[in-house]
Amino acid sequence: MEKNRSGELIKRMLKEQVCCLGRVFARYEVPDDVIWDVVKGFDVIYQKIIQRAESPAGKEIGGSNPPSNKIEPHPGLVYLLDRIEK
Repeated sequence: MEKNRSGELIKRMLKEQVCCLGRVFARYEVPDDVIWDVVKGFDVIYQKIIQRAESPAGKEIGGSNPPSNKIEPHPGLVYLLDRIEK
């Protein structure tokens, strides 16, 4: 039961995030290739999180992506990541 609830919460949150991004993408006429990059990234993240939610406690599935040192993240993204960690 708890696994189903976690999965449903994850799905709802992702749907809301996708709708939010969709509005931003439309407003600023984001190029199609950028949208596909975001979609692919969200799909990978979603699959990893669902697997973790459904796996036995303490069992890690998949590895983490190595951080990219080539570019600095946007300050707005850094702000949100910091808020999530609190």
